[in-house]
Amino acid sequence: MTESFTRFSLAEGVNLHIQPTRKFKTTVIYVYFHLPLAPETVTSNALLPMVLARASADYPTTAELSRHLDELYGASFGIDVSKRGEIHSIVFRMEVPSEQHIPGANGLLQRALETLAGIITRPALEGEGFKADYFKQEAENLKQTIEGLINNKTRYAMVRCNEAMCKGEPFSLYRLGRVDDLKTITPQSLRQHHQRVLTTAPVDIFLIGDLVCEETRDLVQRTLVLPAAAPEGRTMPTTAVKREPGRATQEAEDRLDVNQGVLVIGMRTGATIKDDADYFPLLVANGVLGGFPHSKLFQNVREKHSLAYVAYSAVETLKGIGYMYAGIEFEHRQKCQEIMLQQLKDLQDGNIDDDEFETTVISLINDVLGAADNPGAMADLAVDKVFSGRDMSIEERVAAYKAVTKEQVAAVARKFNLDTVYFLNKGGGE
Repeated sequence: MTESFTRFSLAEGVNLHIQPTRKFKTTVIYVYFHLPLAPETVTSNALLPMVLARASADYPTTAELSRHLDELYGASFGIDVSKRGEIHSIVFRMEVPSEQHIPGANGLLQRALETLAGIITRPALEGEGFKADYFKQEAENLKQTIEGLINNKTRYAMVRCNEAMCKGEPFSLYRLGRVDDLKTITPQSLRQHHQRVLTTAPVDIFLIGDLVCEETRDLVQRTLVLPAAAPEGRTMPTTAVKREPGRATQEAEDRLDVNQGVLVIGMRTGATIKDDADYFPLLVANGVLGGFPHSKLFQNVREKHSLAYVAYSAVETLKGIGYMYAGIEFEHRQKCQEIMLQQLKDLQDGNIDDDEFETTVISLINDVLGAADNPGAMADLAVDKVFSGRDMSIEERVAAYKAVTKEQVAAVARKFNLDTVYFLNKGGGE
């Protein structure tokens, strides 16, 4: 069961990745534009795909574009903006039925690629800018989405902890940008930004389906044509990783009209996706600490002491950041924090029982094996490869997990340095 992408260079900074598979009855296309996460552009990056998704020069209204997608045997289309480390990626996704499963559907993939190219490169314009009504509607939608973050208290607390922990670093920025920026973005300035994105951003294109690599490469080259790169070329953004052992832990707090508190403990993990020796032990360490319901945090904070509604951990593997978090009653804050920190210390001291270690490794392996049945998860693993420079098949990933030892897990956990303790407390207005 070898699952790996074949890579082709279409132009400088533009790479195509093809995964032939007969597992799915559809062909899935992802197009990533990688940009620096920066205060000057973060909000424009988030708004741009929303406006582009409304219409194109070929289908100049949302209704016409929607009807055309229906004509492509119900093709689905979507956009996203991802933040990995200090790389801000604009993502376009299209899925169409595989031609092999629909009699008379020859040329369907070509039509889908042409449609996607039109959405990305030939937008619906008015004068020198995007259509004013679409721009206004999507700017308002983005504003409401950013402001709506407060409605998910755990996510809000994670974002606020990150802002405090990484103050002054690009990583502190929320992936969807800032409401105040929307006051200065215009249909014309966003169109200018669009042209810069098309000519300066490195691009990764992924196709997953019942495909022949060379034929698909030639088809993509003919249909998904991007403008020539700017003189400065397409350079992959970088991420600054801070490793500051001994730095004093800071505290941050918000007071809002909330019914429960959220405690987030932010850490610098000292390990990233680019660290060959530490990467898989890092993932296992996070799994043992709080990645699953069987993990230390959930079992001790929630199950044993009944202090939290949720208690988990997470790691950001490009920036080298980690979090422990729990939703708790306000009066349990101190006790919960002590127990969470004790779980981290136990991990660092190597106090890992066989069951939690083996169950974690099995769970992580099952996640990898499950990725082979999900085109989106397959694309995510391929993007990890782009960022890490490590080309690993699913079998190689499984073997890497199996090779991790308890001693390696404890050693990488000892690199975790506490940085910021954030608490979402009661006592303020929304």
